[in-house]
Amino acid sequence: MATTRGQHLIGKVLGSCVLEKLLGYGGSSAVFLAQQQTPQRKVAVKVFLPRTGMDSQMQRNFYQRFLREAKAASELEHAHILPIYAYGEQDGLPYIVMPYMSGGTLAEYMEKRGPLSLQETQWYLSQLAEALDYAHEQGCVHCDVKPANILLDSDGYVMLSDFGIARLIRSGNDVRSARLKSEESLLGTPDYISPEQALGKLLDGRSDIYSLGITLFFVLGKQLPFRADSPIALALLHVHEPPPSLASMRADITPELDKVISKALAKNPDDRFQSARELSTAFAAALAMGENKQAVARNKYIHLLNEEIFSGDIPVVHAVSRPFVHIKPFFERHRDAKRLLIIGVACIFVLSTIGLTVNYVTTTRSHQAAIVVRPTASSIVKAANIAQDQLTNTRNWPLSSTFFYDTQQQSYHIVNKLPVGVALAPYYNHQFRDFRLTITVVEVQKSKGLDYYGVVFRAAPDQSHYYLFEIAPADHAHYSCWRFDSGRWTLIRSGSIASLVTEVGKSNTLSIEAHGNNFTIIVNGKSLGATITDSNARPLQVGQIGLYVENQGMEVAFSHLYIDSLK
Repeated sequence: MATTRGQHLIGKVLGSCVLEKLLGYGGSSAVFLAQQQTPQRKVAVKVFLPRTGMDSQMQRNFYQRFLREAKAASELEHAHILPIYAYGEQDGLPYIVMPYMSGGTLAEYMEKRGPLSLQETQWYLSQLAEALDYAHEQGCVHCDVKPANILLDSDGYVMLSDFGIARLIRSGNDVRSARLKSEESLLGTPDYISPEQALGKLLDGRSDIYSLGITLFFVLGKQLPFRADSPIALALLHVHEPPPSLASMRADITPELDKVISKALAKNPDDRFQSARELSTAFAAALAMGENKQAVARNKYIHLLNEEIFSGDIPVVHAVSRPFVHIKPFFERHRDAKRLLIIGVACIFVLSTIGLTVNYVTTTRSHQAAIVVRPTASSIVKAANIAQDQLTNTRNWPLSSTFFYDTQQQSYHIVNKLPVGVALAPYYNHQFRDFRLTITVVEVQKSKGLDYYGVVFRAAPDQSHYYLFEIAPADHAHYSCWRFDSGRWTLIRSGSIASLVTEVGKSNTLSIEAHGNNFTIIVNGKSLGATITDSNARPLQVGQIGLYVENQGMEVAFSHLYIDSLK
C-alpha cells in the first residue's frame, strides 16, 4: 500500500475529526477533508506520513519539522495566513487541523483558468504582501512561498499556508537573520528557492521576496524562469543565471512591470525590494502607468474609428469617472470576520448625440468599463415577433472596416482592432422583455491571447445595466453569464460547454431564452444544464440586444439572428 497517498486513512478519527476525503499529498504528508465533531464544521487535516525507507532519525527530523509548522503558524494571527485550529499526535501520526479552503490552491486555480490577469495578480499580491510583511515583523521567514502554498476561499481571498520550514529569526526584542542548517538549505521548493537559501546563507524576509517574485513570474507567464534536470542544477540557475524577460512571453507586460519583476528577482538581496509591501506598491504603480498609456491609445483609436464610421462632424468624447468594483466585492477579512469594502476606480467614456449604437467595452477578466455611443436620432421601441434574420437589414448596424456585412456569406463581421483588453459591442435598437434568440457564430480570426465573444441582452439604452453571456473557446470552452450594474459586475454562473466547437472557422449556434429572471441557454442543440437564474431582488426586465467581441486581432462573424418576443 502506498502510505504516502494516505488512502488507507480515510475514515480514521484523529482528535475530533473524521477523515473523509484525500485532497492532496506530498512526499511526507497528506491533506484530508474532514468532519470535525466539536465544533461541527468541515476542516482540512494535514497528516504526517513517513516515506518508505526512512530510518528512525529521518522520521524524527520530519516529525520535528511537522510540529514546527504547527507551532510557527499557530503563533501568527493574520487575515491572510492560514490559522491552525489544533494540532497533536495520535497512533504515531502527527496532525494539524486547519480551515477548509474550498477554492483549493492558486496552482490548481491556474490549471483550470490559465495565467492570471494583471488586475487579478495585483489583487492577490496585495494580500500576500500583507501576510509576508506581518510574518517578517514577527521574526518569521516562510522559506517556501509558491502557488501550491497559497490557498483560495470561495470569495477569492488568499491565505498563505505551510510554514513547515519557516525560520524563526527573533532573538529577544531583535529580529535577526538566521542560517539554515546544511541539511535544510534546499528544503524549500527548488523552483522557487532564493539564491541565498540555495547557498545556505543567512536569510531574512528578502528571501521570501525573491520566491514571491518567482510566483509572480509563474502566475503571469504560466511557466517558470528556470528549468533544470536536477534540484542542484536548478538551484545553481537561481544563483547565477538572470531570469528571462516576462515581456517576451506576454504582450500586456509593459517595460515598467517587467522592471518590477526583475527587481524582485535580483540575485543580491540588497538590490531587491526590501519588503513585500514595497513590491506590491511598485507592481500597482507600474500597472496603473500601463493602463494610463492604454487609455490614451484607446481614445486615439476611438477618435479615428468614429471618423471612419460617421461622416461629417466627429462626436465629442467625454471622460466620466465612475466607481469600479472587483467582480467579487473587496473585503478585508479580520479574525472576527469583519470585512471592509474597498472600492477601486475605472472610467466609462460616453460618446454623445449620434444615431447608431456602438458599445466599446474595456475589459480584463476581473475589470470592465464601457465606452458608449448613445442613440438619439432614432427612437427605441418594444419589438413584436421578428421572423427574419435581423442581421440582413444593415441599417440596424454600424458599417465600416471594423463592422461590415459579407453579402455572399450573409454574415455580419466584427473586427476588434482596439488595444488588448477592450471589447466591441454593437447594439440592435429594439427593446425586448421576454424573448427567444438564436444566432450562429464563427470565429474567423483569433487574437494572440484568450478570445471572448457572446451576446449582451436586456441592456439599458445608456448601457448602464445589462446581462452578458460570453464564451472563451480557448479557455477550456469556458462560459460565463454576468450581470452589469453601473460599474459593478456580478457573476451569475460559469462553467464549461461540452458541445462547443473551438476550432477557428467552425460555427456554433447559440440559443438564449429569457423569461423573467430565468435564462435557458443552448449551444449546438445541447443545454448548459439547469436554468440560469438571476437571484438579485430586482432582475433586469427589458432592454436591447448586442453582439460582443473581445481582444485585439479577433474577428467574429455573426449570422442567422432570429429574435422572438415571448408573450
